[in-house]
Amino acid sequence: MEYKHTEVPAELGGQGIASYLVKYILDDAAAKNLRVKPTCSYVKSYIDKHPEYQDNSVFHNATP
Repeated sequence: MEYKHTEVPAELGGQGIASYLVKYILDDAAAKNLRVKPTCSYVKSYIDKHPEYQDNSVFHNATP
């Protein structure tokens, strides 16, 4: 599953919505046993900061 872009409207920024969205999609992918390819810099940064998602990321774990 590739995540290319994450965006929240400017007027909703700073409320944790993007973080909630990314957590939701990563949890959903994990529940479905899907590997994620975080080409979106925000998603990759989120995974960098939350090691519990790194095993499921093709950029953080070399095992296909």
